[in-house]
Amino acid sequence: MRQLIEEHSARPKFTPPGPPLDISSLKGKTIAIQVVDARIGAIIGVAEAVKEAAARAGLKTTVFDAKSSPVRMQQGFQEAINNGANAIVNDGDVVKIIANQIKAARDKGIPTVEAINSPPVVGVPGQGSDPNTYGNVAPDSYLTGQLSAAAAIVNTNGHAHVVIMNTSEVSASPTIVKGMKDTLAKCATCSIVQITDTPLAEWSTAITGLTTTIVRSHPEVNYLLPIYSDMGIFAAAGVQQAGATGRVHIASFNGTPAAQALVKKGDIYAANTAQDNEWIGWAVVDQAMRGMLKQEPANPISPVRYVATKDLKNVDTSSSKALSTALFGDDYKQGFLKLWGLQ
Repeated sequence: MRQLIEEHSARPKFTPPGPPLDISSLKGKTIAIQVVDARIGAIIGVAEAVKEAAARAGLKTTVFDAKSSPVRMQQGFQEAINNGANAIVNDGDVVKIIANQIKAARDKGIPTVEAINSPPVVGVPGQGSDPNTYGNVAPDSYLTGQLSAAAAIVNTNGHAHVVIMNTSEVSASPTIVKGMKDTLAKCATCSIVQITDTPLAEWSTAITGLTTTIVRSHPEVNYLLPIYSDMGIFAAAGVQQAGATGRVHIASFNGTPAAQALVKKGDIYAANTAQDNEWIGWAVVDQAMRGMLKQEPANPISPVRYVATKDLKNVDTSSSKALSTALFGDDYKQGFLKLWGLQ
């Protein structure tokens, strides 16, 4: 487990996800960004990065916030199709809900690129998402689950008694949870005490109270493993309310600023594997342009970095941009610009 953590604790290096592009014919075209809920830090971070990268490439963008509503997810997609978008970015919308709209977009020659939702798979239609999706960009979901569980195992010296906090409606959740379960199964003195399932729309209202109840009723629990960082923020408040600060810790995935600020503090939130929302946003634009140019999609797997309290000692955790620069650098931006013939 220590070896797994060490392997993913260094700053990732940029590797071109595909061959160089001539994007001169794409200037002025529009990418429609479909945001599942602008209240979620990782989601809006990706959207902002898509806007930045698209502007550098000479493209326009629009943003539609579904506010976690299934009806609005479908509405936003349909509006993008009706308004003549040249590519659509699915930034967190539940794929099953919008499957018909993804197909309708494809039928009109509009490529859909999915971001940070479905576990990426190289070389299959949809790259792990709906088969009518053109391309995907996301971290290795199984690996992120492994790293959360590894943190619990290492930080308890092999005596992790965990609660896995799931949101099963999210496409990546089964893969993340499997990574956690498979990793914990390798530890004979560890256990999964409970697995919860909280709907996305109820994170802010349900998780804190749920955590307090679990921690008080199961004194053996010493680690909480929410699948995503923002869940961990509400869980940390529950640990505090239960009077279990210092006894119960949290490890999670995707590295939003508010969560990393708690990791930096270190009393409850011990580790948070980070995805780089900036990097993902740039890779999404790269995928979208490949789709608009009728080329093969690029490698969908985006890098992650395991982050613990010691890694954040001198890091500004106030924004996604600050974290991106500190933990991932910005060499990848120059890499993409060169790949697009702009550098």
